[in-house]
Amino acid sequence: MASTRRVRWCVLLGVLVLLATAQNARARPRLLCVTIRPDETVSSVASRITGDARNMRASWFQIVNPTTSRWVPKTRYSFKFAGWNACIVDDPQPDVAMRPTNAVATSSPSGPVVAYRPPDPVVRVDSSILIQGTVLWGTLVLSVALGCWGDEYFKKRALVLHTMKGFADRFVREFERPLIQPHLPDRPIQSRVRFKPARSRLDVLLAPHGGLRYPNLTDHKRNVLYDVARVQEVLQDRAFVSSQPYARGRWVVVPFHIRVDIREAGGR
Repeated sequence: MASTRRVRWCVLLGVLVLLATAQNARARPRLLCVTIRPDETVSSVASRITGDARNMRASWFQIVNPTTSRWVPKTRYSFKFAGWNACIVDDPQPDVAMRPTNAVATSSPSGPVVAYRPPDPVVRVDSSILIQGTVLWGTLVLSVALGCWGDEYFKKRALVLHTMKGFADRFVREFERPLIQPHLPDRPIQSRVRFKPARSRLDVLLAPHGGLRYPNLTDHKRNVLYDVARVQEVLQDRAFVSSQPYARGRWVVVPFHIRVDIREAGGR
């Protein structure tokens, strides 16, 4: 029942996010861009895509640096910008006429702005707009996923780690129990544990301590293998299955995999 309510809330949240994103996309002015040719000036590209060179001074006509996605100040429009983008905002200012025109480009860029003509059929949307939209949409989807199912993931991961840690502690204590001697001031072995919950695996690392030589796989391999089997038999925890131990420097690494569902292992 709780799972069904969770799914319903997540679907509702996803729909709200989608509607908010769509509304934001409609409200944001979009860019229609063409690449400036090597033989074109700002006035000639304005004439090509709007129908009149004087539109280069319109607020909805802009030159964009494709590397930095920054506008070029209109005071620099006397330079050539081959390979850069000439862009038109989808929503021109209210004082600009939107009806199509077949006006021929004039030779002088001075004078009032004339009617806007839609750009050439082949246009390119500024890549920075696409990237920003993709990043925003990905962030929203990830937020919804974490909000709906993140707590389940972290709860399960915490349970796996708790079960692994409990088993590793019991394994180390039982492994060293026969090695404890009254005359030894310290514990007979050193231990470390590497947890890999996503792979249902943990590695127990053992090494001699206090000047001792056991455990190692050089001259005590048979004894180490025997002790690993003995400890597993004593613990009687069938959820964890060991693989072949191997050496890493001074450490003996004993790998374990979880064989059954972690909820059963945790329940026991």
